[in-house]
Amino acid sequence: MLDQTAIAEPLDAYLREVVQTLHTAVSQGMRRAADSPAAATAQIDDCAEILKVIMAGDVRDWLAL
Repeated sequence: MLDQTAIAEPLDAYLREVVQTLHTAVSQGMRRAADSPAAATAQIDDCAEILKVIMAGDVRDWLAL
């Protein structure tokens, strides 16, 4: 079994917040897309930006370490 590192707890909290933010953006985008697909563009852009930051993987910047 691996020992938990000091960064694990703040990283888990940060990623939990990211997932909640993505969920909110997707939900809003889906509601707007029902009326007009173009209306969901802002939420799609928000999701793309969030995922771009996460995929860059700069954990120290996320947590201000």
